[in-house]
Amino acid sequence: MSTQVSASGNRTGQILNVVQRHWIEILAWIAFAVFWIPTFHFFYLAWDNPDGYYSHGFLIPFMCAWTAWLKKDSAAKMQPRPSAWAFALLFVFLGMATVAGLQNSQTMRGLAFPVSLAWFVAVLYGWNFVREFAFPILYLYFLCPIPEFVLTQVAFKVQIWSTIVATYISKLFLISAYRVGTSIQTDYVNVEVGAPCSGFRMLVALTAFAVFLVYAVKGELWRKILFVIIAMPLSVMVNSLRVAILVAVGHWWDPELVPVLHDYSGYVVLLVAFVLMYGIARLLGCREFRLMESS
Repeated sequence: MSTQVSASGNRTGQILNVVQRHWIEILAWIAFAVFWIPTFHFFYLAWDNPDGYYSHGFLIPFMCAWTAWLKKDSAAKMQPRPSAWAFALLFVFLGMATVAGLQNSQTMRGLAFPVSLAWFVAVLYGWNFVREFAFPILYLYFLCPIPEFVLTQVAFKVQIWSTIVATYISKLFLISAYRVGTSIQTDYVNVEVGAPCSGFRMLVALTAFAVFLVYAVKGELWRKILFVIIAMPLSVMVNSLRVAILVAVGHWWDPELVPVLHDYSGYVVLLVAFVLMYGIARLLGCREFRLMESS
């Protein structure tokens, strides 16, 4: 019992010692986190929106935290060199974020978060730490919603592409299908390719997955760039296949099955897309993971 009490007392003493030596940094991190609480809430609402495009956002913080944690040993060997002029950059970006929040532009405020984190790290620890943790910091952009004026243009184009490709695939299923705007019609069923089903959600998720995978594996730069580029048309193809299958089910079997299969098929094709992406990475020679090695 006395040994357990002694061990507990030692741990408490170590924690208190860390707090005493780093209390300014701890207060700074707390203040930084509190400043971004409205943005974190905005992120959560965007990720949790069933008609949105950012459900993958729930995974991004954990993926960033994991890659940052794997760098803890190399970071422990680095000498902190706090940057005074980085404080000016941090002040500017926090000011811009404040103005965006006052104007109820949470999207623009959110886009300032990752780069503000970079300036914040530079202020406390130096630019060498920013370089060391560059990937987990920049990867946070995948949890940020895209500005509406960009989203509207890109998502609609992806929606049209998905509808066109799904129509051609439906014809390969020996179905006399034709496209009317963003819907696919046959003699027995009409499948509307709505914005949430346009494939843009899969495009964002697969791109995020591809970027993380090319960071996690070893390989030549050109292979990694090609892998990320492949993720974009692949997302449209896989989503179009999903839509074509819904058309085939409604045409050959029962149109009432289409809404039933609609939601579940999204998860299935996303899993298929992830498996395909991993297979493509192996075909490109990106097979060996490096994240488990000491950075």
